Amino acid sequence: MVSITHSWKNACRLDSPLAAARKGLRLWVVVCLALIAALFLTPQAASAAAPTFELQNLKVEQSEGAVYASLQWNFQLPAPLEDALFKGVALYFVAEIEVTRERWYFYDKKLLSAQRYMRLSFLPLTRRWRVNVASQPFSSAGLGMSLGQSYDNLDDALQSIRRIAQWNIGNASDLEPETKQNISISYKLDLTQLPRPMQMGAAGQSDWNIAWNKTQRFVLETNK
Repeated sequence: MVSITHSWKNACRLDSPLAAARKGLRLWVVVCLALIAALFLTPQAASAAAPTFELQNLKVEQSEGAVYASLQWNFQLPAPLEDALFKGVALYFVAEIEVTRERWYFYDKKLLSAQRYMRLSFLPLTRRWRVNVASQPFSSAGLGMSLGQSYDNLDDALQSIRRIAQWNIGNASDLEPETKQNISISYKLDLTQLPRPMQMGAAGQSDWNIAWNKTQRFVLETNK
């Protein structure tokens, strides 16, 4: 009985340093995440107003059996986001369009749907800006099937993600022109693509809340 008690006490003494080390490691991780978030998210962002955002132009037309949308948004990139870009953080934007037919007896029927994913980044070595565009979400493995273009300054790069021209959003044969059709448009900064520590901090910061959506009657023009 004495030997069993002695062994148990020895085991407790061995486990105690290990448990303390684990607690210390968890505390160190929490502190590091907080420091990383603080590095990119400035205190002023919490009190700033949400960025103004508006759709300036929208044109939807039919050409050769396809439906194309051209649109332009007007918004400015808040200072904390610019600062994050200069520190090497890429920003991801998502634009979505959906055309639906109204149904009183059930949910609206989806007729057309398209998404565009845009990645904005700064290249410190060349001091240039890079925009990648894809029809599928970017993955952690890389940029995948995307088109990329470089720009000399941030203004030109931003203009390329504010404006979309001749965006193929579906086939004209899928429309039902004799019914009431609506078009829904949305645009947002995808916070889920940010590094994990920044996601936690950015979620409560108004400067990072770039999101806009609108639904209106669908009007289709014919490109002659």
